[in-house]
Amino acid sequence: MEPVSSTRNQHVVRAARLHRARGRREAGATLLEGPHILAEAVTSGAAVTDVFGLADDAVARSLASDAGARWIPVSEPVLRKIADTDNPRGPVAIVDIPDEPTIADDRVWLDTSDPGNAGTLIRTAAAFGFGVTIDAGAVDPWSPKVVRAAAGGHFRIPISLGTPGDAYTIAAVVGGGVPLTELADHLPASKPVCLLVGNEAHGLPTSLIESSDLSVSIPMVG
Repeated sequence: MEPVSSTRNQHVVRAARLHRARGRREAGATLLEGPHILAEAVTSGAAVTDVFGLADDAVARSLASDAGARWIPVSEPVLRKIADTDNPRGPVAIVDIPDEPTIADDRVWLDTSDPGNAGTLIRTAAAFGFGVTIDAGAVDPWSPKVVRAAAGGHFRIPISLGTPGDAYTIAAVVGGGVPLTELADHLPASKPVCLLVGNEAHGLPTSLIESSDLSVSIPMVG
């Protein structure tokens, strides 16, 4: 199969649109970039539909086959067009965004605006078996930058949009909260917990802190 060399190719145009939030909403899909995150998606059974890569990228072609996805070899300029990094190594894949899941019992609620921070918190939550709920006004959790930073966490835990919901809420605050090392002594025995993490610039709203069941802080020298 001859590599696609035109950025006007219909599959390339479709992929490029997924860099915009509107394009992701309309298509119900987003982009993955890199062999490791694509392997995570394939292993978890995510609905990967298209895989773009350089013609000699045997790993990408194999992952496309494993996922039952369409393999689309492309030229380097085309790969740069659809990738999110400056010097992409490929592959870049299109994956369907899952339907809104059932909210996890134990979870983290985020109001972050930075994609890298959101992705880091998603993969950290996944490491501890927590789900993630993201405020509707925060960063789009399915932005390619967030997905890349989460390193596969999206495919391990439920990710939803909304409010903290019915849980024992723990507000993360700069100071004055229970020290993190003592948090376990304050947790309820039989109720789900929700850790609230605020915006990078403004933190959590005062009203949300005051209505929380508990506040927690990380002691820091200086």
